[in-house]
Amino acid sequence: MAGKSLLLDIDGVLIRDRPLLNHVRDNCVRYVRTKVPACKQPNRLNDMLVSASGHTARGLRDSFGLDTSDFNDFVYDVPVRTRLWELLSSTEFQKEAAEIHKFTQTGWKVTLFTNAPMKWAGEVAHAISDEVYVQCPDNLLHMPLKPEPAAYDFPKHHTHIFVDDSIRNLHAAKRLPNWKPIHFNEYKTKSGYVTRTFPTIGSIWELSLFINTVDLEINRA
Repeated sequence: MAGKSLLLDIDGVLIRDRPLLNHVRDNCVRYVRTKVPACKQPNRLNDMLVSASGHTARGLRDSFGLDTSDFNDFVYDVPVRTRLWELLSSTEFQKEAAEIHKFTQTGWKVTLFTNAPMKWAGEVAHAISDEVYVQCPDNLLHMPLKPEPAAYDFPKHHTHIFVDDSIRNLHAAKRLPNWKPIHFNEYKTKSGYVTRTFPTIGSIWELSLFINTVDLEINRA
């Protein structure tokens, strides 16, 4: 029987606290300002770097030839990680963590599939379950990042449910065999935005329903 794999993005899917995510982004902008002090609009430059290279640090290296080995320590600083720990300890997150842990009990290998570093992803995985894996770049300057095709290196014979809030990342998995990309948008009921390209969910509870449907399909096969 082929394996069952659940791949979950972190920021925007498991971690949805807007002030915390904004803090991380603000740190990225501050980092750009530090590395390119002559830039008058570091926020726009940061967006351009991410769009062109998939990551602020990689963009700074590719575009300006800068050493960005200190990026993770700068961006994921003590205030950011302290807030993350508080969030992971909250009742709301722990309820979702318990639901995700149930997936591992029904034969799903759960992996956090993220461009964030291990110092961030590892904390999230540990707060969910010891049975949750992490796939993230150990070296963000040289390892492939989503949506680069090489980043999607998972067993081809497994069924992969891939949940991400980035349409761009989902498109990279669309034509891969046995992949079921799902768009996560917690504001879909308020905004009315539901992509026709991918199934859209707005909560971990909706993900549970989707997985139950896939399990039924697998059992019938």
